[in-house]
Amino acid sequence: MQEKKQTSAVTKWMTLIIVAIAGGLMTKLPYLRETYMVPLQEATGATKTQLGLIMSAYGIVNFICYFPGGILADKFSCKKLIIFSCFGTAAAGLWYWTMPGFVGLVIIHGIFAITTVFTFWAAMVKSINNLGGPDEQGRLFGLLEGGRGLIGTLVAFGSVAVFGKAIDQVGGMKNAIMYYSILLIIAGILAMIFLQDNKPVQTDGKKKNSLNFKDFMEVAKMPTVWLCGALGICNYSALIFHGYLTAYLSEAYGLSDTMVANLNIVRTYFMMMVGSFVAGFVSDKVGSRIKFIQYVFVGMAVFATVYLLIPTGGAAALPLIVANFLCFGLCLYSIKALYFSTIDEVFVPKRLAGTASGVISLVTYAPEMFLYTVSGNMVDKYTGTSTPLRGYQNCFTAMAVMSLIGFVCGAVLRYLNKKQRAKMEAEGINELA
Repeated sequence: MQEKKQTSAVTKWMTLIIVAIAGGLMTKLPYLRETYMVPLQEATGATKTQLGLIMSAYGIVNFICYFPGGILADKFSCKKLIIFSCFGTAAAGLWYWTMPGFVGLVIIHGIFAITTVFTFWAAMVKSINNLGGPDEQGRLFGLLEGGRGLIGTLVAFGSVAVFGKAIDQVGGMKNAIMYYSILLIIAGILAMIFLQDNKPVQTDGKKKNSLNFKDFMEVAKMPTVWLCGALGICNYSALIFHGYLTAYLSEAYGLSDTMVANLNIVRTYFMMMVGSFVAGFVSDKVGSRIKFIQYVFVGMAVFATVYLLIPTGGAAALPLIVANFLCFGLCLYSIKALYFSTIDEVFVPKRLAGTASGVISLVTYAPEMFLYTVSGNMVDKYTGTSTPLRGYQNCFTAMAVMSLIGFVCGAVLRYLNKKQRAKMEAEGINELA
C-alpha cells in the first residue's frame, strides 16, 4: 500500500512538472512580438499594423477554440493532446523560422491557435484537475501557474541569450524561434516518456471519443460554471487595465525607463510566481477556493482605490505607490492562478472537467478581443490635454469596479453552491462521477 501511494505521488509530481514545462513554453512563439517587436518587424518585413492584425487573428481563433477544445479534452487522451500540441507548435515554429510573408505568418498563427488552445489548453487544465480531489485543487493549480511563470521566466532569459549570439536582428530573431521550437520538441518527448495516459471516462456504453454537444449542454445548464467564468472575466479585465500602471508611474512620477522595465518584470513574472504559490496553498487551507477569491477581490478593490488617492508628482509618494503596486499585483495573480481550481468545488463531474474549463475560458478571456483597444482609447483620449493622467485614473476606477463585481459574483456563487451541496446531501450523493 505504501509503495502504491509513493508511486502515485511520483506520478502526480511528474505530471505537474511536465505540464508546467509545456504550459510555460506553449505561448512563447505566438507572443514573440511582446518581447521582440522591432526585431520581428525587421525579420519578417511586417509593419506594426500587420503584426497587430496577426495577433488579432490569433486571438479570435483562440476564442473560437476554447469551447470545442474543452469537449476534445473530455473525449481524448490528455497525454496525446499535449504531445500533439508540443510537436505541432514546434513544427509551426520551424516554418516561422523561414520568415515567410504576411499571408504565411497569418496561417502560422492560425496553426498556433489550434495547437496552443484547441488541443492544449483544456487538456492542460484537465490533466491537473485529475491529479487530486476538491481539497487539493487550489495548491495544484497554484503550483501549475507558478511553475508556468518560473519556466516562462527562465526560458525568456535563455531566448535573450541566444538572440544576442547573432550578428544582426534578423539572425537573432531566427535564433530565438529555433530555440523555442527545440524546447517544445524536448517538452513533447518528456510528455511521451513521463505523462500517464489516463483514459477518458466512458458513460452509458458510448464511445469515449464521440464528439457531441450533449456534454456542452450539460455544462451550459450549470449556472455555477458561468459564474466561475464571471470571476475570471472580472479578474482578467482588471489585469488588462493594470497593464497601464507602469506607463502611469513613468508619466506621473518621472520614473526612468530602466526602473519602469524592472517593475514590469516584477509585475509579469515575480508576482505571477509568488501570487500563484501563495494562493494555491492558502486557498486550500481556507477550505474554499471561491471564498478565497471572493475576499481577495475586496483587496483588489481597496488597492485599486488607493491608486486614486496617492498624490502624483512627488518622489515622497514613490514608496507608497510601489508598495500598493506589489499588493494589488499579488491579489491580481492570486486569483488568476485559481480560475480552474473551482471546477471540482462547483460539483462538475470529472468526465466534464475539460468542457467546463472550455466554458470558463470562453468567458474569462473574451476581453482579449476588445478590451486592449478600449483601455488604450481610454488613456489616449486625455493625451495632450490639461489632465493627461485622467485616462489612467479611469483605468484604476474600472479595476475597482470589476473587483467589486467579482466579489458579488463570488457571493452569488457561494450561495448557489451551498444550495447544491444541501440538495446532494439530501439525495445521499457524495460525489459526481
